[in-house]
Amino acid sequence: MSLLIVSPFVVLVLCPGVVPLDLLSFVLERDTSRLVPGVHLDQAEGVRGLRFSSPHLSMSFPSSDLLPDCHLFPQQFSMVVTLSVTRSNPQVKYKYTDRLFCFCFDFSMNKGLYLCDGSQWITMLQDHQRLDYILEQQVLTTSSETNDIEVFQIAGVGVMAALAQRSPASGSAVYLWTRSGFQLYQNISTHGALAWRHFRIGKRSYLVVSNFGGGADTSGAEVEPDSSVIYKWSRKRRRFVHLQTLHTHCARDWEAFSINQHTYLAVANHRTGNNHTIDSLIYKWNRLAKAFEVHQRLPTSGAYDWEFFTVGPYNLLVVANAFDGVTTSVDSVIYVWVNDGFQVFQTIKTYCATDWEMFQIGGRVFLVVANGHRLADSGHGRYAINSTIYELDMHARMFVRFQDITTYSAVDWEFFSLGEEHFLVVANSFSGESYSLNSILYRWQGYEGFVPVHFLPTIGCSDWEFFTWKGESYLMYSSAKAPLSKVFKLKTY
Repeated sequence: MSLLIVSPFVVLVLCPGVVPLDLLSFVLERDTSRLVPGVHLDQAEGVRGLRFSSPHLSMSFPSSDLLPDCHLFPQQFSMVVTLSVTRSNPQVKYKYTDRLFCFCFDFSMNKGLYLCDGSQWITMLQDHQRLDYILEQQVLTTSSETNDIEVFQIAGVGVMAALAQRSPASGSAVYLWTRSGFQLYQNISTHGALAWRHFRIGKRSYLVVSNFGGGADTSGAEVEPDSSVIYKWSRKRRRFVHLQTLHTHCARDWEAFSINQHTYLAVANHRTGNNHTIDSLIYKWNRLAKAFEVHQRLPTSGAYDWEFFTVGPYNLLVVANAFDGVTTSVDSVIYVWVNDGFQVFQTIKTYCATDWEMFQIGGRVFLVVANGHRLADSGHGRYAINSTIYELDMHARMFVRFQDITTYSAVDWEFFSLGEEHFLVVANSFSGESYSLNSILYRWQGYEGFVPVHFLPTIGCSDWEFFTWKGESYLMYSSAKAPLSKVFKLKTY
């Protein structure tokens, strides 16, 4: 057992077989003829050592000298140690066996303890952050309008964003986050892309995109079949490469999830020609064939979104049904996994539902739906309608209405937390007269529910994504009516 004493207050214990990380050697042995300022030789009770009276700039060194192969290293840090864990402790949240990982102690800005698992920094302890204001970080000019964004991380590469772009001529772009913002990394051929979804099977990363084939002819039949394509990340080529093509019907969303160590994909088939009452499918990963196969069919009405979540031992899946061919006032359905498939758990009346978002605050479980518009008897739509937050009533074993929020043809909700604060941001896409309107950021106020705190001007907003990188938090939105997306930086204190 080795001990490395790095300050009078911190003692790091390194497991047997791991060489201690000698931080002092990086600064004290540059010039052995003299000590750097602020460092003095001292002796007490026959033991000679070094005493640090105050830090000095000459003791600084680039982080690349310390961890040359770590692309996730934060810009500001105070202390880093590499450990090897050979046994799992049931009381530790993150368990690793025979694996090296890094702790980062940051006493400067974020004031916390972070764990790097090789793909991301996980917050273990951190001083509570509070949202102060929002800055426009980047205006990303795109080749066409964007229907959806998927932000994800690839180990050893960084944060990436896949944009589902409408134009078949330009395809869809995958961007990589850099110091100057998102930069084009790879272009993938798509046809009227509607949605992306990133998922993992084991340690491998995948992307699935839904393409729109071209709609229906005058008889209501499909002009050409749609196809959704699954891509696999190639570590050798450092690109996404084609894996499998699936036949879909104007698929508006994909959802990936795991149950009992099996991986599933749910596709939201929106319509076949003019027929909206069709089946959406659940696919299961076949490990031997290395491909997805149909596992279950579920009847849907203009399906727009799937959301998978767990409550205790239960696995649930909710679909946003938007239109049944006659009205937008249709039931969206919550399913629960029983034995080897999903069964109906609860139905909720929605109005052109376009998105569900599940979130938890404390021990409370919520679902919020984005209602798009309400079709009136005259055939005209009402776009300024309520979207609703539901809370799970544990005693009644059902979701009950918690709060109504007025939205404008809402197409997406995004939940995120900063410290102990919780937020929802809505994508308002159309007021009935204009696509230029505010999307609103709401903050959790306990008994008051969610209250508006920031009004963000958007143009035909189609999606919001929250992501973090190196201790900073960001929001990104896409526009379905203009060739641009924007990244906002969340300033905290």
